[in-house]
Amino acid sequence: MRLLRLPALCLAAGLLLAGHALSGCADPPAENAVAYVENVAITSEALSDAYATFAMQAGLPDDDPRMRDEVLGSLINRQLVIQAAWDAGVRQSAEYREELARVRKRAAIDHYTARRLIDTLRVREADLRRVFVQSNTTYEARHLYAPSREAADALRARLMAGGTFEALAREVFADPTLAANGGYVGEFGHDEMDPAFEYTAFTLPIGAISEPVQTALGYSIIKVESRATVPLLTETQFAEKRASLERYERKRRRVEARYDHSRAVHEALDIRVAPAPLDELAALAAGEPGAMLVDTPASPDAWQTVPLVTFTSPTTGAQTWTVADVERLAAQASERQLAAVRDARTLKTFIEGLVVREELAARATEAGLDQGARYEAVVEERMGDWVFAQTERRMRETATPPVDSLRAYYAAHADYFTMPERVPVEEILVASKREAEELRARIEAGDDFATLARDYSQRPGAALAAGDLGLLSRGDLGVLGAPVFDAAPGALVGPLEVAGRYVLLRRGALQPPRPMTFAEARPQIAERLDVEFAQRWLGRYLDDLRRRYDVRIHDDAVARVRLFS
Repeated sequence: MRLLRLPALCLAAGLLLAGHALSGCADPPAENAVAYVENVAITSEALSDAYATFAMQAGLPDDDPRMRDEVLGSLINRQLVIQAAWDAGVRQSAEYREELARVRKRAAIDHYTARRLIDTLRVREADLRRVFVQSNTTYEARHLYAPSREAADALRARLMAGGTFEALAREVFADPTLAANGGYVGEFGHDEMDPAFEYTAFTLPIGAISEPVQTALGYSIIKVESRATVPLLTETQFAEKRASLERYERKRRRVEARYDHSRAVHEALDIRVAPAPLDELAALAAGEPGAMLVDTPASPDAWQTVPLVTFTSPTTGAQTWTVADVERLAAQASERQLAAVRDARTLKTFIEGLVVREELAARATEAGLDQGARYEAVVEERMGDWVFAQTERRMRETATPPVDSLRAYYAAHADYFTMPERVPVEEILVASKREAEELRARIEAGDDFATLARDYSQRPGAALAAGDLGLLSRGDLGVLGAPVFDAAPGALVGPLEVAGRYVLLRRGALQPPRPMTFAEARPQIAERLDVEFAQRWLGRYLDDLRRRYDVRIHDDAVARVRLFS
């Protein structure tokens, strides 16, 4: 399903084309086109889908003519940017070709799963009424994150045995806020969270602990703190929102069915990951190489040939992937998927996901679903999305606020920028709790902390810095913030477990809050001004594109579009 996100910068900068000289085209549209950028048609289906997504997010009625032209204007802006990239030869770049390979594989998999899951999309009247109530409900909830179903089951078992969200959140979240507040996500409403998360929050009894819930990021264990529904809901309101409610429920069911199918495929493949190479690869990925499993100086590439994962595919038969195979396929993963890999456990989950992905792609190819006009149209559209996102990224990088603007902002808002309280921290990071306890005993017996940090700490750069991490705030320390700041100056803290390893920490004297200098505040100021300068850049860029390209809008065709069908 297309999930077109309206370009926020276009909206914020007032660059939508409604009411500009683009309207009023008298030529009859061809087939279902409502507008053209050069010879590329923007179809009534594209307008309807884009409006549906925007209306759901903004809480608009199913058909608001005032927003119709604005949504169309945003689609035209998007196509102008994409057309310019095509003409500039973006298709010849290595970056484009790499992304195209990923998109083609993903599109084939989506086509395959859509074929299999078509029976899951029938929505009953009772489902629509449930979603209607859900769309008028707000929640307060907390959750714990796990990268895999096995880790989620173990996490839930600890909760049921008496563990608390507050204690476990400090272990599972890298985000310092979630780690410190017990996974509390605050208040949220309809379509503000992952659909599976929201559905669970709607159906789970208040105070109960959910089973593991699979989301786009992994698994969540959810506890609903409170839930409130608008008391007076009418049949008229239900009728007005019926079409958008059906779209939302179909999307949720599609995602849920795909997760279920992927789990079934995973179980059928009998995936086995070799533990020793897995641990070594995880250490290398973290920048902590240990004793190489393959130590052959005459053949430095031998490590790449080590068997890492085996599985049995009903499509391609028994398979063995080496380290090199996994690294090659990992290059096709998204940045979000790669960022989730933090240790051997999350790496194993990632590798298993690669195996499932390749199996689904093989099944799609076997069924001939990686070809044809419809498939190519999906690929072209997704590559257009990628091109637009790349242009946005370059725009932000190019539109750098000048130094005098940064200084002027600092002078006008100096009170906004305060350095939080901080403490100097020294650290020794080791692989096992036993080693950490032995080092603590040596420090308490009089051994020098800095010397031990140079000799034993696994932190990259520890040998040069002698374990000195500098001045850090609670937020900088993440899950370690509370134990460090609660300790007395000069105290030794730990051993504490962090992502499967153990740290010893020594804190110094508290440095109280103080006003930031301009140099310290500059990154924050630049971040605040980046959007403003990017909007200006985009405005100038779109003005230029409108002069270069022919844009035609067919007003009669636009007026006839049913925004929800």
